[in-house]
Amino acid sequence: MSRTILFAGPSLAGLTDGLPDHISLRAPVQQGDIYLAALESPRAIAVVDGFFEGMPAVWHKEILWALTRSIPVLGAASMGALRAAEMDVFGMVGVGAIYDGYRDGALEDDDEVALLHGPAEMGYPALSLAMVNVRATLAAAETAGVVDGDGAARLVARAKAQFYKTRTWASILADESATLRDWVLKNEVDQKQEDAALLMKHLAAGAFEDPQPDVHFEESALWHEATKIWRQRASVARERHQWGDRVRAGASLFDE
Repeated sequence: MSRTILFAGPSLAGLTDGLPDHISLRAPVQQGDIYLAALESPRAIAVVDGFFEGMPAVWHKEILWALTRSIPVLGAASMGALRAAEMDVFGMVGVGAIYDGYRDGALEDDDEVALLHGPAEMGYPALSLAMVNVRATLAAAETAGVVDGDGAARLVARAKAQFYKTRTWASILADESATLRDWVLKNEVDQKQEDAALLMKHLAAGAFEDPQPDVHFEESALWHEATKIWRQRASVARERHQWGDRVRAGASLFDE
């Protein structure tokens, strides 16, 4: 079975053990990564998490390029859900409640899935709270009778008004009852992780339909320049990786 390339980070924290051998896990996606992944002719490409601040976000056109080459592209949970809602008309497959929310217009803003997280070396720990998880948790609290509809709406509005990097349960529930705070601590809904886990089931099954978008892909001058830059970036990364392998193996840096 040819492999599937999966771009993920904080949304899959704790869920990556025991990945099937045919799934190749990569860091959160950034601009150029889908194009470079497609050059490897994978069975499919899946996007969960992606960078958008500090480095360019994954480009819609590179997703379309992969789709026009009959490579299935799936998305869920975070950047993947957002791009899938924007690209499903061309054949990108969205999975999960967050994708559904973006597709149907219930969710619109990027900050619904954005969060601050730690580095890869620490497993991308979440340092702030995604708005979609606030909504899901407070909806569950309302169902459980811990908060009424007006109270849930008020807390959702409070959370939405906060900058995504500083949004936490502590800042949202600072003046709320101990009962609600304790309930949230024990019953928080991680909608992003639930959607990522659902996508993993799709990937493990490996049953993908080849996309056949009815669209002409325009290889513009900008596209050619961008792909040239991305290939150069990949070449530098490979050289750095090879250099690191030599150092770990004890080879001299000055060996010919």
